Amino acid sequence: MKRTTLLGLALLAATAGAQAQKSAADGIAEYRKMLEDGNPAELFEAKGEDLWKKKRGPKNASLEKCDLGLGPGVVKGAWVQLPRYFADTGRVQDLESRLLTCMETLQGLNAAEIAKTPFGRGEQSNMEALAAWISAESRGQKMNLPQAHPQERQFYELGKRAFFFRGGTHDFSCA
Repeated sequence: MKRTTLLGLALLAATAGAQAQKSAADGIAEYRKMLEDGNPAELFEAKGEDLWKKKRGPKNASLEKCDLGLGPGVVKGAWVQLPRYFADTGRVQDLESRLLTCMETLQGLNAAEIAKTPFGRGEQSNMEALAAWISAESRGQKMNLPQAHPQERQFYELGKRAFFFRGGTHDFSCA
């Protein structure tokens, strides 16, 4: 081969390599740009909103009549006021246990079976999506746990003892 042909091939290969690197960098930049517009968690939130409205279970009912503490169907602001006491169950419930109650009473699903299901599987996966959406509906709001019922105060104090130890705090961040 002639020297100019070899030089041309080498230059072509170098340009192609630089172009491939630029394309990878451009791809990463494009991916980052896409993430600016949204968060992957929004997929779980959208699924949760759909599950809230969808008629399911043996009773073919939605969860739109579920009372999370602010009245049937009210979701905005509910997460920041949980756990709280619910008269219909006679106990303090967090979001997940309340959702199980609603899924059982409104939709006819088996709450005990769902509670036994491993994280990320079956109806438990649906619970996770519902919790993601409901908590997102309280985004930006401050926690406002009710303290009117004696059981609410008892659970609040229990929570304080679990998270505070000898004047300091437990570090659950694994830092």
